[in-house]
Amino acid sequence: MPTPTAREQEPSPGNSTARPGQTPSVEPRAWSRTAWVDRFALPIAVTLLLICTIPRLPPGVCFGDAGDLQAAAATLGIAHPPGYAGYVSLGFLLTWLPGVSPAYAVTLGCLAAGLAALALGALMQIRLGTNAWIAAALTLAIAGHPRLWVNLVVAEVYAPSLAFVAGGAYLLFKYVRLRYRRDLLLAALLVGVAFANRPPVGLALPAFGLALWLGGRRTGGKRPSLLRDIVLAAVCLLVPCLYSCGYLYVRDTAATPCNYIEHYNAEFGTLPPPDAGTHAKLQRLAWLTTGRQFRGLMARGSGGLPGRVHWLTNQLGLKHDAAFVIAAIAVAFGLVFTYRRCPACAILLAGIALAAAAFVCRYRVYDTAADVLPILFVGTVLVGVAVSPLFPTETGWWRRGVAVGIFLAACVWTVYDARGRPDPAAAADATAFVRTADVGTLPANAVVFSSWAESLPLRYAQHVLADRADIRIVTAGPSRWIALAQDYAGPPGRQPGPLYLTERIAVPPGYSLTPYRNLWRLESPSR
Repeated sequence: MPTPTAREQEPSPGNSTARPGQTPSVEPRAWSRTAWVDRFALPIAVTLLLICTIPRLPPGVCFGDAGDLQAAAATLGIAHPPGYAGYVSLGFLLTWLPGVSPAYAVTLGCLAAGLAALALGALMQIRLGTNAWIAAALTLAIAGHPRLWVNLVVAEVYAPSLAFVAGGAYLLFKYVRLRYRRDLLLAALLVGVAFANRPPVGLALPAFGLALWLGGRRTGGKRPSLLRDIVLAAVCLLVPCLYSCGYLYVRDTAATPCNYIEHYNAEFGTLPPPDAGTHAKLQRLAWLTTGRQFRGLMARGSGGLPGRVHWLTNQLGLKHDAAFVIAAIAVAFGLVFTYRRCPACAILLAGIALAAAAFVCRYRVYDTAADVLPILFVGTVLVGVAVSPLFPTETGWWRRGVAVGIFLAACVWTVYDARGRPDPAAAADATAFVRTADVGTLPANAVVFSSWAESLPLRYAQHVLADRADIRIVTAGPSRWIALAQDYAGPPGRQPGPLYLTERIAVPPGYSLTPYRNLWRLESPSR
């Protein structure tokens, strides 16, 4: 029988069979050291989550940011800052799925991204020595976290961001252990996609770079080869960024149906028009990608830091001191064990969590934001590693039996708890609102003044469900509707159409409001 090659062997986690200057022998697959029965744990967990989440998905377009992502993907538009060019492009490909509406296809894509991130976290635990059944049980447990649950059932940008970061971390971990360049380049590409669409990911880039350098040096990588890998990884990292900038530059036109820059400028008029030349388009691009609209949410100095830290711990579910202490101890032990088994992986995971925490403490995120997901991901992995001495990958029948029992208990809890979890999809679903408004049958050249949340499903209905380019939907706060209505003179060469509002407001003397379906028709003195 031929002797196995170095890449077909695998030492115990934390051990190395390599001489100094050599690459240690490592496993080519996460499952090569597990019993065949353990391979069913993660597929069962993911399937159970699918069964619990699919019936809870909104059937169509949504209000708010979810509707913005759906409408932009269906029309190759530009979403809210920083534009999410990569996510919109991938979502546009999903809209070609047969048998489902474009909005529902985007929702399915976000669900798949969230489940992929959970699966990657479980695979990292398995590679770091945790029994597969325990890793799968932790996957089910963390899926019930309110922040993660919301992003599984509603189309949002946070689940794709987490999936790309988790994919990059997992592949970089594989590269450090296996030294396959393709893993590194794909990891850099995935992290680049996350960074190009979610700039706060850039705070974790130093951790990725340090992990790459440290991992390459500790596994005996030669300096010229390691430097070449770093350069190639940097190129792969920049490719998605260049694509995003190019996409936003090209699609920033007045003819793009769902263009956030144009919608913002229609209300405030602080940006130059897109047809004012290259300088104007670059100015609009910089405004969008840097999130200049939300600069006021950035905290200045250390004032209020304790309050932001308290908000962060509450979002993580650590409202009680006992829960915080237990979680901190488990994460600390997991980080120590991870460092002993793979120092580069420990640095990478710590960097991802610290980057997310720094952003949340620096930026006053909204209550519905899910920038804490990377912290939850890292915490779950480290907790799994912390219990790996009790339930290692290679274990006897009785420990495996206990692990299976814990997994079955997690399955029962998931099924039972899922029925009582909040239903964010019900509040986000705009299907009934769009059906009642029936944008396709509005009078010619109609103008609808709407707040941000309701304007997005209306735009989706206008451009995807009905071809009504003559209708104009103006996004603005209700306090500005009357002023904008007074200034509106209709499309060039066409008579101004009737005006509609998405909610009832107090109108000045001479104006009147008439109910029209679930809208309000505004009659002004000048008409």
